[in-house]
Parts: sequence; C-alpha cells; structure tokens
Amino acid sequence: MGKSRSATSIRSLYEADLRKAYGDLTAPRRDFAREMVKRDPYAALLLDLSSTGDTEDDTDINHEVAFTYFVRGSRLLIVKLSMVGPYAVVPAFGEDGHGRGELISRPAGPFESRVLDVVAAHGFRLVPAEHLETPVPVAVVPGRAEVSLYAALFEPEAEPPWL
Repeated sequence: MGKSRSATSIRSLYEADLRKAYGDLTAPRRDFAREMVKRDPYAALLLDLSSTGDTEDDTDINHEVAFTYFVRGSRLLIVKLSMVGPYAVVPAFGEDGHGRGELISRPAGPFESRVLDVVAAHGFRLVPAEHLETPVPVAVVPGRAEVSLYAALFEPEAEPPWL
C-alpha cells in the first residue's frame, strides 16, 4: 500500500472493523476489550512468542484496545495485537524500554524476523506507519471527533510512539 493513498482511502480499509468493534463511531463503546480479554484468543500466539525471547503480557484494557506483549531479545520489542481486527504493530525500544520507539516493518536481524513470523503466522497484518498516523473519525477521546488510526486500533489516548 503505497504512500499515494489518500486519507479517505486509508480510512475505508479499516472502517468496517472499527464499526464492528466500537459501534457508533461518534459515541464508541469499549466493552469489546473486556470480552476479548475474557476469551483470551491469543494464548497460543503468546506461547509461540515466548519461544523467541523472554516474554511478558502487559495488556491493560483500561488504556488499550490491544493485547500487549513485551518480548526481549537483542532489544525490547512490544507486540501489540489489536482487539478491533487482525492488526498488529511491533515497535522496538532500547534495552530500558523507554524513549522514542521505532516501528518495525522489516526485520533487522534474526530475533525480529522470528517475532514478525510468529505474528504473521497467527493471521495478523502489520499496519504501515502511514496508515497508523492517518486521522480516523472515532471519538474515543472526550472532546475529540477523531484520533489517529494507531489510537483507534491500539491505544485510544496515545499517539504513535515513533512520532
């Protein structure tokens, strides 16, 4: 999906999943996150991730609409699996896990390659930065009619960590 796509065409790629999860996008509900955590649909993926490095579940449905897994190898990767649809992001951070992240779209080494392979094998699509930075009309933050696609798919109150 090239950079020539307009914001409207990018939004249209995700609209059906956003509506299915949130319902009315002007008054979105987030109860789907609690239901997803109860079902624990990604237990097998978490087990597979643990074979790539030291793995920790850091899912927080109070602030996210994604399952979040820390995977430590040559550096810290944070695997976020959206509860909205089959979407994933994998930002990398330094050893301390702080600072500005780097969105991984292509592996820089064998550790990252194994992590991305696990995510893909479980049916998730990595969302490109251009898409994640696009505003979408989902009012998940009080007083705002739109947020970034990253916020709508993963962390409603957050901006992409690589910006």
